[in-house]
Amino acid sequence: MYTLARYPQGPMDWHELKRIMYSWPEIMGKITDPWALAFSANIWELHSDPKWLPTLKQSHIIRALYREHNDGDEKPELVEK
Repeated sequence: MYTLARYPQGPMDWHELKRIMYSWPEIMGKITDPWALAFSANIWELHSDPKWLPTLKQSHIIRALYREHNDGDEKPELVEK
């Protein structure tokens, strides 16, 4: 069994899931790996249940897919010097 040390970002909350699922259909269109495509389709179906939240491992994979396939449409965080 993996602990939180294996997944440093911890479990995903509802707001983060909702933010990622907003662009999930676009991400699913870019995926070419059969396993990742099946995983993303399964997550898309599961997220429609308002009581469902991903496990630690699912959260880790969802975040990784989001980072890999997100075009960076979000506004950059500005840091003052």
